[in-house]
Amino acid sequence: MLNKKFLTSLVVASGLSFGAMGAALAQPAGDVPPPPPGEMPPPPPPPPHFPHHPGMFGPEVGPIGMIFQGVQLTKDQKTKIHDILTAARKEEKTSRDSMKAIHDQMADKLLSPGKVTAETLQPILDKQDALEKTVKANHIKTILALRDVLTPEQLAKAKVRYTKIKSIKEQMKELREMDAPAAGDASLAPPAP
Repeated sequence: MLNKKFLTSLVVASGLSFGAMGAALAQPAGDVPPPPPGEMPPPPPPPPHFPHHPGMFGPEVGPIGMIFQGVQLTKDQKTKIHDILTAARKEEKTSRDSMKAIHDQMADKLLSPGKVTAETLQPILDKQDALEKTVKANHIKTILALRDVLTPEQLAKAKVRYTKIKSIKEQMKELREMDAPAAGDASLAPPAP
């Protein structure tokens, strides 16, 4: 019986393989012809904008972002938070690199000649499990360190704000559900040709 992580790894390895193959096939055979005279090529799209670091620990990610929104931080608190996030991002990069290496090992094993079984992949899956546990432990450590920077008053203010935002999101969900057509509502079905 295949486990969920094995199937996930299989899908990731397959995606990597097909992505590489698609990228190789998508390369133009020669130079791209220049645009007609007097016509300017379209400008390249702007790079994606991330208001902060795009990793796990950006201030607008998850419950941590909710905690820090609207809280006035002192200069000392900002310095402490910066130091915590810098260390967390270094750990996160190391973990990402390690996970990429594990995915590469999985792809190599799956694309190698001969029979591949769940048992032959198990050591790689065990490495993946161990790394995922380490990543989760590091995230919890960082979240708790960030929380400890705040004063009890700041935490109370953050909780009030979080509760209000959560209530608004629930109300918006209710409104969307009210606007959605009911299943089997014939009056909203497109007319027959």
